[in-house]
Amino acid sequence: MHNSLDMDIVDFIDLVNHTLSNEFVDTWRFKYSEKFIKHFQIRILQAMSNQKPLKLNSLYSYLTKKCKYSPAQVDNFFTSIDISLYEPLITGKIKR
Repeated sequence: MHNSLDMDIVDFIDLVNHTLSNEFVDTWRFKYSEKFIKHFQIRILQAMSNQKPLKLNSLYSYLTKKCKYSPAQVDNFFTSIDISLYEPLITGKIKR
């Protein structure tokens, strides 16, 4: 049981490292734009720096209202990267 938890932690750290990498930007920049990906990465870094989970609804509002991306684009991105994998760093649900 302890090994499973260790593996989950390592997998999660690998996911975050990949999300913050240039490879992640290169993978998604043509579909969503490099600037969009950078906004997402900045919010991930801020959550880690603050040592507080990021609320999914807050991230959604930031990308749609402050950054002016369309709700459809943000929804598609969250689906593409399977945003649920980022739990417990990104928590909650989108309130519409």
